[in-house]
Amino acid sequence: MRHDIDVCVERAVEMAKFEHEFGIQSTYMVIPDTPLYDIDDARDQLFEITDLGHEIGLHCDLDWETTDDWEGEANIDSGLSLAETKQIEDARRQLESIGIGPVASLSFHQPVDRVLEGPSTIVGMVNAYSWDLMSAYISDSAGRWREGAPIERITRFGMADVLQVLTHPVWWAAEHNPPIERFLTVIDEEFAAVNEQMYNELVSIGPKYGDWTDQMPSSTFTASRWSKRTTASS
Repeated sequence: MRHDIDVCVERAVEMAKFEHEFGIQSTYMVIPDTPLYDIDDARDQLFEITDLGHEIGLHCDLDWETTDDWEGEANIDSGLSLAETKQIEDARRQLESIGIGPVASLSFHQPVDRVLEGPSTIVGMVNAYSWDLMSAYISDSAGRWREGAPIERITRFGMADVLQVLTHPVWWAAEHNPPIERFLTVIDEEFAAVNEQMYNELVSIGPKYGDWTDQMPSSTFTASRWSKRTTASS
């Protein structure tokens, strides 16, 4: 069980408590430098997750290099450039600086094709996108089960040695809502206004339902961002 905390640490704590009640141990992947939450402010919540028996791993948001840049200094084994490897090491140190760790697991935020089904470990951390952990895999990416109905999908894996189930806590709550409504609820709760960096991050992880961002309330945009969007659309 793996959970990528893209937006809301509070939702992750709720999920961690729920899993603990059922004796489930999961890995919660944390982005140390996201504009959507601050790991120093969330330190107590992250330790609450570990106190419930779960693992905190690194959800690394890399500045993926272009193909030409990457090929010039490629690490064939990992699919990463030297610069990308350094970003991973820096991100791990940042996460461990709040007292979490040692961090032993890694997943990528919006991974590019060249790192999918890679080596078992990267920079000494278990790679969630390794071949052996991706051979039987399901995800609730963008608020829907990308691989189809989860129970049906799981049964098709038959005798697989390892099954990886990825969820994102932002999509889960006590009552069901469509992903776009769930997403907008979090926006209203967490961000009265967002800067351009926050906006771009939210759009990147939001449901892919056409131009769904037009449904976001205008209060979530800074004046400059809203001006840019309306000018571009006109």
